[in-house]
Amino acid sequence: YMFTYMDASEGRPSLSTLMDDYWKQLPIYQPSITDVETDLDVKRVLFAYFPTYKDSPLQPEYSRILAVGDASGIQSPLSFGGFGALTRHLERISGAITEALESDLLHKDDLGEINAYTPNLSAAWMFQKAMSVRMGQKVDPKFVNRLLATNFDVMDNMGEKTMMPFMQDVVRIDGLAGSLARSFVADPTFMPQIVLHVGIPTLVEWLGHVSMITLYTALHNLSPVLEPFVDNMENKKEKYLWKRRMEAWKFGSGNDYKFD
Repeated sequence: YMFTYMDASEGRPSLSTLMDDYWKQLPIYQPSITDVETDLDVKRVLFAYFPTYKDSPLQPEYSRILAVGDASGIQSPLSFGGFGALTRHLERISGAITEALESDLLHKDDLGEINAYTPNLSAAWMFQKAMSVRMGQKVDPKFVNRLLATNFDVMDNMGEKTMMPFMQDVVRIDGLAGSLARSFVADPTFMPQIVLHVGIPTLVEWLGHVSMITLYTALHNLSPVLEPFVDNMENKKEKYLWKRRMEAWKFGSGNDYKFD
């Protein structure tokens, strides 16, 4: 398969052009293919694009309306579509919607708490940025492959507890910090190139989200202490809001991931 990240600039190649490039470059990517038309028995061609949003998840614009799936921006740019993200959040979202309906908390601000800020989702944007090329930017053709090879090699060596959450679109502070540190050791000269590629402002913003993952992890660890008080709250709105906060801490730190 082939994938790419790009913005909606008019100077970008069209999606059909990208598809043409795929067929032309397929023999390079897969040396066993010399002629696409004769060497392949094509059954189906899957070609699609997925919109992603930097300020995700998207907040409701109107009361009584809540977007779900891809439309909500709940998936990270790494997941190529929100089905997996939707199933991951399905229990949380369905429970929150039920509470909102039962308590008549259907104002857009109340519904916005269902898909509140989650720092690990915002931090994932950095990975997309690192694999993107700005208009007019000159990049070593091997930059992205080097980035992917280094990171996946490090995560593979760290084991399934690091690799599996990442592959399932869950960013956790333990895996993130460990893989970054080991990547620096494995290829120290590459780190400055990454910083120059994404830019200092993007890096600073990303470090802010990483700090918030750490904070959300700590807050999630306090949730068992807070849950009895929240469950006994008489004010329906306050109870609803506190439940959404604790869910945001859990999912925003990646602590919803269940290890086998």
